[in-house]
Amino acid sequence: MAIPKDNRQQMINLMYLVLTALLALNVSAEILNAFRTINNSLASSNVLLDVNSRVNYSAFAAKKLKEPGNLEITKYQEKADKVIALSKELQDYVKSLQDGIIKEAGGPGEEGALMKRQDDLDASTRYFIEENKKGYELKKKIDDFKTEITKLIDTADAKVVLDKIPLSTKPQTANGDWARDNFYQMPPIASMTMLTKELSDIKAAEGTLVSYFFSKVGSSEELKPEEVVFDAFSAQVTSPSAYILQGETFEANVFLAATSSKNDNVSVNVNGSGLKPDDKGIAHYKSSPGVGEYELKGSISLKNPKTNVVNSYPLPPFKYTVAAPFATVSPTKMNVFYIGVPNPVQVSAAGVANSKLNVTMSNGSITGAGGKYEVRVTTQGTTNVTVSANGKNYGAFPFRVKLIPNPIAKVSGQPGGRINAGVWKAQQGVVADLENFDFDAKFEVLSFNMFYQPKLQDPGIASATGPYFSAAQKVFISKAKPGDIFYIEEIKVKGPDGLSRKIPGVAFKID
Repeated sequence: MAIPKDNRQQMINLMYLVLTALLALNVSAEILNAFRTINNSLASSNVLLDVNSRVNYSAFAAKKLKEPGNLEITKYQEKADKVIALSKELQDYVKSLQDGIIKEAGGPGEEGALMKRQDDLDASTRYFIEENKKGYELKKKIDDFKTEITKLIDTADAKVVLDKIPLSTKPQTANGDWARDNFYQMPPIASMTMLTKELSDIKAAEGTLVSYFFSKVGSSEELKPEEVVFDAFSAQVTSPSAYILQGETFEANVFLAATSSKNDNVSVNVNGSGLKPDDKGIAHYKSSPGVGEYELKGSISLKNPKTNVVNSYPLPPFKYTVAAPFATVSPTKMNVFYIGVPNPVQVSAAGVANSKLNVTMSNGSITGAGGKYEVRVTTQGTTNVTVSANGKNYGAFPFRVKLIPNPIAKVSGQPGGRINAGVWKAQQGVVADLENFDFDAKFEVLSFNMFYQPKLQDPGIASATGPYFSAAQKVFISKAKPGDIFYIEEIKVKGPDGLSRKIPGVAFKID
């Protein structure tokens, strides 16, 4: 039946928002497993939707037993039958697409995998967009389905009823291509999940319409002095929480709700605000709070119009979580820590306050708190950063440990080349410059040799300890004239990691 937007549909939308943002990443095993988990969750939810639809449809038979002469019951039951048939036809087509994408991705997988090549980005593009164009075929069938069901709805009710149906082919991007938005360059497991979501939306549409058609059948029972007539019915799914983490158990209450269109008999209070029910007896609560966890509290009061007796019913516990919108881009091939410098790291876990995180690592040390940390490593190889909170392990994240890159030897800010004689004679030594490196890392020059080749004369060689030119080298420099060549060679440096290394030499020609 129709599922309220403030629980099931909201949860599905939230999961898709997070996973769509994660598709900006390289497709990792964690992301593929997350899609598989959501696909299984949606499939389980679809079973509940089938149950809800059958429960509401069975109400027609019960109504006929009570009112065998009511022709309106037969009229709207026939419309419900038509919707169920259209829904089954569209569901069968979507299931055939699921079989098709599994075949396109190499067939059924092993060890719980739905398909062999569940990360093959080209499979979905071939099947839904470029070669088979099944995405555009699906869009047309959904649009045709909505056109047919619209014909069955009373004109006066069409807008209200259609607004409750989640099934939509409205493009999400400026290019106006719904099929491309949902299937282009998507992993096959993501396309499979999208199709399962479409099944869920089709079933929800079927349930909403069956509920609507039954609500059009009027009640002929006489109002007893102690009774209130409930003449509007809907299937409902409620949950104590609209946000759970992997490893927790999702709980939901599934039931058939009856309301009174005589909304003067009903008063609703939620979190201190009085709400007026609509013509279906349903009150709508809206709020736009900041980030955090919130709880709905309140009650529904029902007055018997014959006796004026008022009974109050407290709302069951319901919590919801508001999270800040975010996207994460993680270049997995560049997950590197450098030896000898502090490596800044930010850590977060969905649904957990940063102050509650416990972050550890192997082959190094990590310090900090509140989501911001600093890593120091000493040995080349690999290391893992492990995140946990509230007794739950969020996984180990691998990093490579590397030496800081070699610096470049420079004199007068130049890594070799032609230099003016006057500028050359003013220089004092050699600098080891680490170019295009994001960390504040300094290299110390330990020693170097100078090879002097005057034009048309015998060469000379002299060495220096430290970054400055030695006395012998300064003598060579003072003789510099156009055409002479100086080679700075055998340059040894020491970086912040404490290790000595030799770097390439440089050559200068005097102008």
